[in-house]
Amino acid sequence: MIPPNFFILGAPRAATTFLYRALSEHPHIFMSTVKETGFFSEDGRQSPWFTPVASTGKKIRTWAEYLALFASAGSYPVRGEASTGYLADPHAAEQIQRRLDKSPRFIAILRNPVERAYSHFIYHRMINVEPAKSFEEALKDEPRRQAKNWNIQWRYRETGLYGEHLERYMKLFGPERFLVLLHEDFADPQKVFERTFQFLQVERASIHMDNKVNQSGVSRGTMASWLLQKDNPLKLLARRILPPSARRRLRNRLTDKPPALSPATQEELLAFYRQDMVKTERLIGQSLDPWRQFTPSQ
Repeated sequence: MIPPNFFILGAPRAATTFLYRALSEHPHIFMSTVKETGFFSEDGRQSPWFTPVASTGKKIRTWAEYLALFASAGSYPVRGEASTGYLADPHAAEQIQRRLDKSPRFIAILRNPVERAYSHFIYHRMINVEPAKSFEEALKDEPRRQAKNWNIQWRYRETGLYGEHLERYMKLFGPERFLVLLHEDFADPQKVFERTFQFLQVERASIHMDNKVNQSGVSRGTMASWLLQKDNPLKLLARRILPPSARRRLRNRLTDKPPALSPATQEELLAFYRQDMVKTERLIGQSLDPWRQFTPSQ
């Protein structure tokens, strides 16, 4: 069994699931049989993450278990996995470097950090795994969460420091090993696919995907929250028997539109990210001015 040679690092809520599923359709790309393995975030960590909800899935704890996810990948020249916590987790970067002899390639997808943070919070509320009742409460609690070693996925503000996170990875692996995409690039999925295939050095292939995945909402009650949990049996059954459009209609019936982000919180977060955006622009060679004018949709 051989390990992956590329990673989709995240960020969370930035179209990583869409790209993972799309690349799974390519005849020369093998994607791990589990998305969000999170293995390198846990591998060798002395103080385990605290996660505010019990995991319902099987943890990938050993190197042998991790390699087993690629047991059928021997004939594929390109092998990847996607774990959205890796980008913001310095431990993951160090463990990837330690485990893999040859430098892998990395794809990072960046979304306006204010929009991303709020979307992530709303998603966690929707699936009933976020204890804070409001986004502002979760942000205020973040220093305590850092001190208590909460999983990076529940530290919404910190996750959006893309310049800091990318710089750390690029120092370890070299900037030439990175493809950085923006969430807004996915308005033209075929162009994204072409850039990705070129980066991974595979031939073009026809990929047909519904690009509306993992949309956020606020669940309408305890039963709705349970139905939206990713590992519950009814959702897994629906994924097998219903087309994406029907699943999306069902999700919309179980969720309400989230409230708009308050202008005060938006301004506070834009100020927090200002210097990191400058660093991100320098690293990716692209202007992020539209992010500075961000107004959340109603």
